Amino acid sequence: MRRAVAVLLVLVMLGSVVSPAMGATTAKMKPIPTTERMELHKNINIIKIDPALENATPYWIIIAAGSMEKGRAVTFKYIDSSTSLTKEEKIELKKFVKELWKKYRVKTIKDGNITLITLNSKVEINLTQEEEAMLDKVVQAVNEYFRTKYGGVIGILWNVDTHQSIIYISCKKWGESDYYCGVARDHADDPDYWTQVPPPPRYPNWLWDFIMQVVHSWTHYYNPDWGIGSAPSETKYYADTAKNKYSSGYKYSAFQNLGYASHFMTDVGNPLHTGLESWQAVFKDIHYAYEDYVSSNWESGYNFKSVIENNWYYYAINDPEQATKDLASYSHQYDDTIFWTIYWNPDTWQSNSNIKDATENSLLETAKYTLGLVKYVRG
Repeated sequence: MRRAVAVLLVLVMLGSVVSPAMGATTAKMKPIPTTERMELHKNINIIKIDPALENATPYWIIIAAGSMEKGRAVTFKYIDSSTSLTKEEKIELKKFVKELWKKYRVKTIKDGNITLITLNSKVEINLTQEEEAMLDKVVQAVNEYFRTKYGGVIGILWNVDTHQSIIYISCKKWGESDYYCGVARDHADDPDYWTQVPPPPRYPNWLWDFIMQVVHSWTHYYNPDWGIGSAPSETKYYADTAKNKYSSGYKYSAFQNLGYASHFMTDVGNPLHTGLESWQAVFKDIHYAYEDYVSSNWESGYNFKSVIENNWYYYAINDPEQATKDLASYSHQYDDTIFWTIYWNPDTWQSNSNIKDATENSLLETAKYTLGLVKYVRG
């Protein structure tokens, strides 16, 4: 009897030591409705592309560059810097682009912090095969520039550092042990090494190129405007699996599946995983340059990781699939801005405040949804 009482006293004492520490962490957690975004940066200068221009051709950004002197100059810079083009080809390309700008004039319309880029007239873009072939040479020059300057390669830079850090930090904030937080972290990047899932057969070749060459898999993407991509359903499947395992006491499997679920959710926290399919299929190296930028500034430079560490707000999640769609809808607002800014500022975009602010806002929103995902699994 005395032994039983002694054991009970030890357990009570241990509880008095451990519980306050756990409570001190979780007590900081603050649920907020999605209507209260609490963004780090307000009034970011947003670039929006008129769908009539965007959907007319994946080469629209070259056509739109003719709207301002800066755009014209940077396009010529891409052409002149190419080591794959002869001097004669460069002259011919620049002459062609000048004529194209005269044929399809573009204008900008500013309304507050939003700039709309649209065609200057009702003339429809109807490129000939010869024009597309010439534009493809310009595209190759652009990709060559970014590949040479930033070492762009098909990689998973956003997907390793950010995926693993975000889920580990999120689990720790809910008071889970280092061990189980580590399980979630170590499995958060696994989906990048799984067999790639192509888009359904009914979709065009450029979407296939975007999915398989840029974002790696149909499961790592969701476009909220079109309602396509299976990242939301993947999040739900693995989150529900994790939740069932957790409630049944199988914690290792629970956190393994939580790591998987978090991967698909945080994928769409990257604006470039939520749209711009045809552009990114063409200008692949701009996508890679942006992911490298996030990775390079994760723990140094802008220290994007601190955005995750300093956040204690979360969204209560009842449906992981819908939550993933909501996150994609938020980050999607910045995709035009990021892509356009990088194209127009090939040498200075990494210090551009709009790029930094849009990235930090997207990461903060991702942090809030991921904290909600962990809570959903834990019940």
